[in-house]
Amino acid sequence: MSNWAERASASLLPLSRASTLGAALKEWTYTGRFFDLEAADGTCELCGQQELRYHFEIENDGTSASLLVGSECIKRFEIAGIDEQGRRLDARDTGKLVDRHRRGLVEDARKQRVMTALLKLGRKAPDFDAQNFIAFVDDKGAFTPNQVAMIFWRLGSAGVEYRPADWKVRLRRDSDIGQLRTMKPAAFKRVMAALTAAQRRRIDEIEARLAQYGQRWRE
Repeated sequence: MSNWAERASASLLPLSRASTLGAALKEWTYTGRFFDLEAADGTCELCGQQELRYHFEIENDGTSASLLVGSECIKRFEIAGIDEQGRRLDARDTGKLVDRHRRGLVEDARKQRVMTALLKLGRKAPDFDAQNFIAFVDDKGAFTPNQVAMIFWRLGSAGVEYRPADWKVRLRRDSDIGQLRTMKPAAFKRVMAALTAAQRRRIDEIEARLAQYGQRWRE
């Protein structure tokens, strides 16, 4: 028996009716409840893995015992789940459900970091209308390049920490691309730090296409 299976047996069997790990696992269900600990200091109560930020609840159908575990344990041990309509899922669909829930937690945490940075900036710089930018991103889902360049500059000047990758940049419109093309080098560099790999590839493609017609990407 592998180490992780031994650890799981030690955690699971005392809370189950079955006496073997394989049989005991069939008694447990992913409840669909999940939690953001807001820091990577959690421990999986099934396998003992540490430094978890997100917990997912499993429950024994017969004993009503519950454990808070990592998402990978639910998939590794093929624990069945219940969807939003109360239907029991097989291991494959449960894995998809757990992944979806985890993505939601990660996205919620990203949004919270953005909102927190904006509010901190608003407190340090009274002339910065944090609520206006919060309302904008709530409505649009992303900032324009000019907005990101300005916000990053203001955050840096105010000494407010932020993660560039948390900030979604809108590049759907020609006007968005135009903002990048006319942006000063320092501002352009700030915005580039927030772009996704796909957005950077798009810029490379635009640059190559412009070069074919003798035009420069940066004006």
